[in-house]
Amino acid sequence: MTFDRAARDSGAYTLAYVLVAGSVRCVTRVLAVVIGIGTAITLTPSAGIGQAEPLRVEVSGVNGDAERNVRTVLQIARAADTGKVPLERIRNLHDKAPADIQLALEPFGLYRSTVRSSLRKEGDTWVARYAIQPGPAVLVRTVDLRVTGAGAKTPAFQKLVRDFPLHPGDTLLHLPYEAAKLAFLTVATDSGYLDAKFDTAGIRVDRAASTADVQLHFDTGPRFKFGPVSFEQDVLDPRFLETRVSFKRGEPYRGDKLLELQTALGQDPYFRRIEVIPRRDLARGVEVPIEVQLEPRKPRGYEVGAGYGTDTGPRGSFAVEWRRLNRRGHSAKAEITVSPVEQSISTEYRIPAVGSPTGMLTFMAGYALFNPTVSNSKTILVGTRLGRQRFRWNEVLSLTYHHEAFRVGVDSGTTDMIIGGASWERVRANDQVFPSKGWRVRLSLQGSPGGLASPSLGQIEALAKLIHPIARNTRVLLRANVGRIFSSDFRSLPPTLRFFAGGTETVRGFGYLELGPPDSLGHVIGGPVLEVASVELDHKIFNRWAVAAFTDVGNALNSFTLSVKQGALEQGVGAGIRWVSPIGLVRIDGAFAVTRPGTPFHLHFSIGPDL
Repeated sequence: MTFDRAARDSGAYTLAYVLVAGSVRCVTRVLAVVIGIGTAITLTPSAGIGQAEPLRVEVSGVNGDAERNVRTVLQIARAADTGKVPLERIRNLHDKAPADIQLALEPFGLYRSTVRSSLRKEGDTWVARYAIQPGPAVLVRTVDLRVTGAGAKTPAFQKLVRDFPLHPGDTLLHLPYEAAKLAFLTVATDSGYLDAKFDTAGIRVDRAASTADVQLHFDTGPRFKFGPVSFEQDVLDPRFLETRVSFKRGEPYRGDKLLELQTALGQDPYFRRIEVIPRRDLARGVEVPIEVQLEPRKPRGYEVGAGYGTDTGPRGSFAVEWRRLNRRGHSAKAEITVSPVEQSISTEYRIPAVGSPTGMLTFMAGYALFNPTVSNSKTILVGTRLGRQRFRWNEVLSLTYHHEAFRVGVDSGTTDMIIGGASWERVRANDQVFPSKGWRVRLSLQGSPGGLASPSLGQIEALAKLIHPIARNTRVLLRANVGRIFSSDFRSLPPTLRFFAGGTETVRGFGYLELGPPDSLGHVIGGPVLEVASVELDHKIFNRWAVAAFTDVGNALNSFTLSVKQGALEQGVGAGIRWVSPIGLVRIDGAFAVTRPGTPFHLHFSIGPDL
C-alpha cells in the first residue's frame, strides 16, 4: 500500500488506492508492509565517511510485534547490527529515525505517534535513544466490500466476505487486510477465475479524526475450464501419461486438480522435474490448455544403503532400478539386503495403470534367509500383486507361492502354500518426519486352502497409530496392533506366518521376537494371537531434539487376554530421545521389562518415520 507523503505530513486525509489491472496470473509482486517477521537488510559501514564508531540503539514506548517492526524498519538499528558505523552516517540515520518509526507503526494503526530522540556518546559508544509515544490507534469507520462477476455468489467467495477481518470500530491493522486481499486472489486462482482482479482496493485514513475507510471491490470475471493437456517430453507414450490426468477437457478449472496431476507424476520414477502450467495466454474462450513440462531422470538408478537397528544389527543393501523399460512405463528393480538376522535377494517387474490410473501390477520373486534368535528359515516367494488407490486408501491384492523350510523350537518342516492376500492402508500426517498430528490405519488379510501336506491358513491383522498434540511442543503417540491366525495345524506353519512380539516395533524392554508361547522345551515358537498396545509422550526440547517416556504392553499368545503379567501380556516401561536427523527420525530408547523378575533392561535403536 502506498500513501501520499505530503498529504500525510500535513495531517490531512491520506488516500491509498491501489488499482490492480490484469489477470491473477500476473500478480507476482508481494506487498511488503514490514511487520517484524522478517527480512534483515545488511548495510555496510563503508557507505559513510570517516572513522567508524561503536553504536547502540535503544527503543522504548512500544513492545511485541510493534517494537520488532520498529527495529526492522529503523535504518540506524540495522546499521548498528553490522558493527561500527562512520559518525557522519550515524548522524544522518539518526535524523531519519522519526520518519522510519512512523512508517513502522502505521501497519498497527498508529498514525499519530511522536518520538523523543537523543544521540550522545557514552564512553567509546554512541547511543541513539528513541522514546515513542504511540498515540491513539486509528479505528475503522466504514468498510465497503463488494464482489462482482460470475463467482460472486459462490460459497467460497461468500465465505471470504463473511470472514473479512476488518469491521467498523476495529483498530486498523494492515496485515489482516493484506492477508484478506491475498485470500481473494488465491481462491480465484484455485477456482478457475483466472481473470479476477481488484477494481478498487485501498484505505483512506483521516489522521485528525483517527478514523479510516476501507474499500475493496473485487471482480471475479468468468470461470475457466480445462482445455487439452500436452506433455513436453519424448521418452514415454503420451497415451500412458494421460492416465495420470484426473480431469477431463471441459470440466471447470480447479487448482487442486493440477497439483494432483503433479503429485501423480512425481510418484512415478520417470521424471526429475515436473512443471504443470495453465496456458491462459493460449486460451480459446474460457478453455485453458494445460502444458506439462517434464525432464526425464536417467533410465537406470542405483541405491546403496547402510544402517543399524537393535532388532536386526548392522545392515546393508544394494539395489538397481530400471526406471523405464519401454514407452509404456514398465519398470523393474533388483535388491540385495544383508544383516545378521536376514539375507535376501528380490526382483520386481512393474506395469503401471493396470485396472485404474493408480494401479500398479507387480510380478515378484525372492529368496530369503531369516535367522532371528528363536528360529531360522529359508523362503522362496514367487507371485504377483496389484496396488492401487481406492477411496483414498492404498489397496494391495496379492497371490503368492510361498515355499519355506524352517525350524522353530522343536517344530521343523517344509511348506508349499498358495497364499492370497489383501490389505488396505491410509496415512495422514502434518509432517512426514516428526508429525505433531496424524494417524495411520492398516487392515490386512491373507489365507491359503492348504493341501499337499501344508496346513490351511487364515490370518487377519489390524494396526492403528494416532499422534495428537496435548500441549505446546508435547505430543501423545498411541499404538494398537491386534491379529488372529486360523489354521488346521498351527504348529506346521512356518515362523514367518506366526505371530511373535518383543523389540522396537512391538514391546520395548524385551528382545527382538522373544515373546510368544513356548514349546515343551521352553523355546518361544510364536502364537496364533497378537495383542500389542503402546502409549508414549514426546516433548520437544530443541528444534530437532525431543525426549520421550512410554509404556508398551503386549505379547503373542494362544488366546486373547487382558491380564498383564509374565506369560500373559508383558509390559515394558522406559524413556528415550528423538533426533530429527538429515537421514530421518532417529530414536534411542531404554526400557525395563517390568513383568519379568529383576526387570531386565534393553536398549533400542531405530531410524524411520513415526507413521
